[in-house]
Amino acid sequence: MHHKLHTDAIEFLKNKVYLGSYDQAPENSSSFVYFTVEDALPYNAFHLDFGPLHIGHLYRFAVALHNILNDPKNSSKAVVFYSSSSAKARANAACILCCYLVLVQDWAPHQVLQPISQIQPPLMPFRDAGYSKADFELSIQDVVYGIWRAKERNMIDITNFNLEEYEQYERVDQGDFNLICDEFIAFASPRQSRPGAPLNQPFRKLLQYFVSHNVELVVRLNTHLYDKNEFEKRGIKHLDMIFEDGTCPTMELVQKFIGASETIISNGGKIAVHCKAGLGRTGCLIGAYLIYTHGFTANECIGYMRMMRPGMVVGPQQHWLYLHQNEFRDWRHTMVLDTEPDKSIGGLFPLIPLDAYKERRRQRRRMETERDNMDMNDADIPADESVDISSMGGRRKVSTQLRQAATEAIPSDNPGQPRKYIGRNGRYTNSDEERDNEDDAPYTSTVGNNAISSSPRKEMSVFNENQENVVPVVDDDSDVFMGDKDSKVSTHLTRKTANHSSPTKHHRYPSQFYRRTTTTTKTTTTIASSPPPSRFAKKNGADSAIKGAKQRSISSTRSIKGGRVLSSERIIGNPGVRKLSAKRYES
Repeated sequence: MHHKLHTDAIEFLKNKVYLGSYDQAPENSSSFVYFTVEDALPYNAFHLDFGPLHIGHLYRFAVALHNILNDPKNSSKAVVFYSSSSAKARANAACILCCYLVLVQDWAPHQVLQPISQIQPPLMPFRDAGYSKADFELSIQDVVYGIWRAKERNMIDITNFNLEEYEQYERVDQGDFNLICDEFIAFASPRQSRPGAPLNQPFRKLLQYFVSHNVELVVRLNTHLYDKNEFEKRGIKHLDMIFEDGTCPTMELVQKFIGASETIISNGGKIAVHCKAGLGRTGCLIGAYLIYTHGFTANECIGYMRMMRPGMVVGPQQHWLYLHQNEFRDWRHTMVLDTEPDKSIGGLFPLIPLDAYKERRRQRRRMETERDNMDMNDADIPADESVDISSMGGRRKVSTQLRQAATEAIPSDNPGQPRKYIGRNGRYTNSDEERDNEDDAPYTSTVGNNAISSSPRKEMSVFNENQENVVPVVDDDSDVFMGDKDSKVSTHLTRKTANHSSPTKHHRYPSQFYRRTTTTTKTTTTIASSPPPSRFAKKNGADSAIKGAKQRSISSTRSIKGGRVLSSERIIGNPGVRKLSAKRYES
């Protein structure tokens, strides 16, 4: 069992990996092997920035560490990765070791941060590449969590990292661009002396790489320094989203950028974004997209982007990204990709609020409904033209006039089915009461001004709201005779008030109406689906009103025997209203 090694370095992996800082380079011993990359992998500063070291440095550091650990001479020794005692060097050494353990050894962020959490003196935070006073700090924790989140989201894979390509194209003379992730490339603006001028080497390298790596969109954020036709004639779409150097984009511009990027990425393409240096404005828009898509915090996003392309996001743009990070994350749930192309972004689709998208859909549906209704109202159908509805079960043709009358005749409030009774004065009366459930109690239906009695089991009735009087269907030249020889009852047997009031109910069969008579009765029933009689009455007279529609006639001759009328042969029978003939015979 190995005993614990005694050293002033910080232990990350027991008896195997340590982190130290020294004023002078230490010498190897029987227990420890020391190495550093401070001089071999220097940070190329823009101004006062000093780190973090980029992904190419991390890859070379991992190769150096693995070579030392795998050397047979060091099999029984621990490795101490060290730096000088300067604050900047200590911060870079600690950061690159922590990122290595997360990215290569799959450690969790809290595991790599715990050993350096109480280090004294504290590790120096990183700053931006701008010329102004640094007022935004980026800690090692931010960088570690940014690398970890990118790894979890499959944005970076160190095993497939192409070191030679990375180190080649980050050089100014080779194009000065870096892959931030599989979908985005950040680069400095290429230059042309004049439109159509021969292309310099960096521009040619850039175009060759873009064409061979499926870059479908270039977004320019700075003033024109080249002819965009150089991209377009190679099949690459070009957009201008220009805003001032050192400033921050508007929310509307960010929404358009994210929407345009989503459109290209969904089709399998890549987006290349540049400003003058490819750092500040470029970092704003790419960072907003990464927060929107992958849920980075602003600090994690800045830390990750600086690992991929040093110096990204400068000055107040750091605070802008920090202040709007929650808004960008919320857009994932409150914004959707528009379905209508935006000409200002080359026909691509911006983000729009979900509520606005839903309201637009509702308005579109309302407009379609109104347009359909107008088309139906404008349809010119002749009044006498019949519509063939034979497909609806073999029914006969229904005229346009009848269809309109049937639609308008539906009552708004039906108080109940009216019933007919014989009053004490010998007249027929109506009642809306539902207490009587006799099978022989008829129902009354009306079509126009005609009232038709039918069996309770045949509810073929259509009411006309505009008609006040309800009268039976009878011939104008005949009367109903009841009682004495000289008595005469009007053919208008029923009257119904407009307020649907129920008159007093009297005895159904008064004794004064029982006589010994022989009656010949003809009953006519008109079905409810017939057309309104007014059309035929005007043309042929009242007698032809019933003949105008299809009729069902029932003729029967019955003899009333004895001194009473049998219940099955009452004056009001099941087939409908009986019409007594003009001739009466007494026995």
